[in-house]
Amino acid sequence: MYLWKPSLETQKVFGLEETDPGWKTSAALRGHTDDVQDLAWAPDSSALVSGSIENICIIWDVEAGARKCRLEDHRHYVQGVTWDPASEFIISQSADRTCRVYGSKGPVLGKKKGKKSQAASSVHTVLDMQCLHVLSKRAMPASGPSEQEQEDSKPQRLSLFQDEQLNSFFRRLAWSPDGSFLVVPCGQYKQTADSPTLFTAYVYARGHWAQPFLRLPATNKAVVAIRFCPQLFSLRDCPPQDDGAADTQQQQPFQLPYRMVFAIATLDSIIIYDTQQASPIAVLGALHFEAVTDLAWSCDGTFLAISSYDGYCSIASFDKGELGEFVLAADLPPHIRERVACAAKQAAPAASTPQPHKTPGPASGSANMPPPSTSQASRLEQEEDFNRMSPLPMRKMTACIATGEKSGMKRIAPTPIVAGNSRPDSTQATKKARRIAPEAV
Repeated sequence: MYLWKPSLETQKVFGLEETDPGWKTSAALRGHTDDVQDLAWAPDSSALVSGSIENICIIWDVEAGARKCRLEDHRHYVQGVTWDPASEFIISQSADRTCRVYGSKGPVLGKKKGKKSQAASSVHTVLDMQCLHVLSKRAMPASGPSEQEQEDSKPQRLSLFQDEQLNSFFRRLAWSPDGSFLVVPCGQYKQTADSPTLFTAYVYARGHWAQPFLRLPATNKAVVAIRFCPQLFSLRDCPPQDDGAADTQQQQPFQLPYRMVFAIATLDSIIIYDTQQASPIAVLGALHFEAVTDLAWSCDGTFLAISSYDGYCSIASFDKGELGEFVLAADLPPHIRERVACAAKQAAPAASTPQPHKTPGPASGSANMPPPSTSQASRLEQEEDFNRMSPLPMRKMTACIATGEKSGMKRIAPTPIVAGNSRPDSTQATKKARRIAPEAV
């Protein structure tokens, strides 16, 4: 693995007249002998954990560029790792149908626990890591013909997660930004031993690893990735009510003074949840020809990037205020404010995506379009900014809020675009084709 950092020396980019700050290699982390499946940074960026198909996790010292320790408890590919925002736990998920919780060792009996500096970095605490809990199975009452037989029979234990036959190389679990709960993908649920298997994602409360307190149903495909929006949102005044929920606990299972939004990626769709209601707030489907592999939110929470095996990435954009109003830093508890550094803004206006650096290339084809209305001005500005970020024109896609009404959306399929054909004919005849290089935004 290679770590990169911005270079202070500007360099000339081939085919461009402007200079680029450039990047240079900071360190090379060598220790894995096979494919690395997932990475996770420590909250203070002093350490890094990686999981590979060698069935191990390695914790790295970023500043020294050296290996600190190895976690060798899994018996199959490690396909997902995540670091607790409070630097207390490291969670890894493997194809051996287990999810392991690593934490610091407790004090030895008869020996006083030394006082540690509050300013100690995460890299200084990883040497005390050990496996504290294994999330693997849950107890389910046996289904018999009579109540007496059910009481006499022992409860069955079913696996919480899918096995290695899952058609994905990744199981990307994620912590909430405030560290209050963990969402684990690749879950399977059966109400009884004879009932069909349902795909789901399990939610574990912090410090309560005996069983999940909530499950989030998915579509007819397995869940492979979880990603949280880095912004925190204010509570809605009138959240939508679910008629099927029996009480308030089922309608609002998290009971938090703010809202967090997160996306769940299945193999063929994206489901967006928030912590104020049990039902999803948006569903994105029919985006790619192949399975989805990963998700990523922008820092201001207005864009969601989706990658797939078909070699394409889709970007879902959300209008200002569509997901909610951002929470101010003054309204957060002190311990949450420390964990979520970029979650709140000091100013009342919502954060906006910075203007990207212009790169040469054709703009989006809008010569024959009618003039935009005033209500669409902000929306079209964001789309034009995104079109400038790539030298090739891109398709537009927006999130469809799940209101229960038919929106008439059509399938959005990736369309191959040839760089040479994207320029006008006159340009092709007079100018020589130039290399299209990435440029810093």
